[in-house]
Amino acid sequence: MKVMKVMIVEDEVLVRLGLKKAVPWSTLGMELVCEASDGAEAYEMFVRHLPDIVLVDIELPKMDGLRFIQFAKKHREDAKFIILTCQQDIKYARSAIQLQVSDFLLKSTLDIKELCDILQNISVEMLLKRHREDDSGSPELDRVQRKKRFLQSWLDGILPKPDAERSDAQLQEFASLLQAASYQAWVIQLNQEDESKMDESHAFKEIEQQATQRFGSRCLGIVPDTEKIRLHLVFAGASSTAEILSWQESMQMKLGRQMTIAASSIFVNPYEWRSNDLQAAELLQLQFYKPNGNLFNDSSLIRDTLTEPVQRIKKDLYDRIGALQFAEISELVGVLCETLLQPPFLHPHMIKNMFTEMLFRIWSACEEIADASILTNHQFVDRIYAAVQLEDIVELLLDEVRNAEKAVAACYAQDDKSKLILLIKQYIKSNLHREVSLQEIADTFHMNNSYLSRMFKEVTDSSFTEYVLYEKTEAAMALMKSGMPLTEISDKLGYQNLSSFTRMFKKVRGISPSRYQD
Repeated sequence: MKVMKVMIVEDEVLVRLGLKKAVPWSTLGMELVCEASDGAEAYEMFVRHLPDIVLVDIELPKMDGLRFIQFAKKHREDAKFIILTCQQDIKYARSAIQLQVSDFLLKSTLDIKELCDILQNISVEMLLKRHREDDSGSPELDRVQRKKRFLQSWLDGILPKPDAERSDAQLQEFASLLQAASYQAWVIQLNQEDESKMDESHAFKEIEQQATQRFGSRCLGIVPDTEKIRLHLVFAGASSTAEILSWQESMQMKLGRQMTIAASSIFVNPYEWRSNDLQAAELLQLQFYKPNGNLFNDSSLIRDTLTEPVQRIKKDLYDRIGALQFAEISELVGVLCETLLQPPFLHPHMIKNMFTEMLFRIWSACEEIADASILTNHQFVDRIYAAVQLEDIVELLLDEVRNAEKAVAACYAQDDKSKLILLIKQYIKSNLHREVSLQEIADTFHMNNSYLSRMFKEVTDSSFTEYVLYEKTEAAMALMKSGMPLTEISDKLGYQNLSSFTRMFKKVRGISPSRYQD
């Protein structure tokens, strides 16, 4: 299946990251090949990758988005551009129309579903145009070539449906392929790291020949994807797991390389090959957990929602990150990894989002106390999203945890009182949901509690207890503004009953929480 190459040009990091996370690129049959943060970089990346579709902002550093489109079209006239902007000025819309952009969307009202629909429509339109051009350039194709064209159109979802008023030559010639009682889609991924004597083209031919021999007329067709080193197959009916595994094992021995097979559920409508092929391709995401040579044929093995155990560990991790408890963070990351390896498996994009959020929390917790070595590193985020296996992401996160721990340790070595107090404040704010004592802080930061009490007063002009209670009331007021009932707020801040919370609030703020709400 032809995969559409997509590029994002956006100078706001969070918007760029949001688009990467929110759009289900693989489900749309697309691949995000590159991104850029300014017009000059965008032009360089466009010339290098020549993407099919570009999402581009108008207001960019170095070269604005409209000028970039102008230059880009000189290198690829058929590329499609979608403008994402905050500008509603009619002059921008007029310029966009003159440049024949595919769509013009406002970021403030951007709907991801609408964007996905636009991307899908552009993709189908481009595929149809390519197929028409290919067919018009080769009117005398032999049957083998005609079947390849037919299979590609079928897989791309642009095969015309039977029409009594309009005949279609390819539908008539290959009508038998569309008359099976049921179908199954396979996607075969060859391991790209195997050092095999057989190159991809020969491997593809061998797989096609052996599939035809083993499965006979049940194997209706095969479409190779040389870019991703995978093949897309469609079968009449379904093969048993034992039969697929047996054939897979024999093929791996013949090829001298590992291959992973993903099979869709059974479907009846032949025009649903594309959607079921995408379903099978999604199952290949499980290679994130089990690298090579596996069979994936159960769509229930992959999910897009966090299980309760993962949610609990995630919450605990965020608490530890807020308190900068690095040993506990590392230990919990290991526990999280073990939990993630239990089926059903979380979709890799969810894990990458979760680990990226952990990174940002670590950087945020350290930004006031550490030097520039632990500042936000967006290239590091890119490495997270480019990782192909869970263990790679885990190691990346643990590396950054170790870097953060060293940066914080440097604060201790410098004996900088203000930075030590910032660390202690960070710890207190992360534990407002329970009672935190001076002795606990002293033990956590390996200090004498009397010295800690004097230092805290010296740096903050308030006692330790005064600061803790003040922060609790600050948190309480924020929760009151959000509409949370006082009983829930009291419980959330670690008080056994509402009366204890009310006494504390009135002592600190001089007014009861109920009066504050009024």
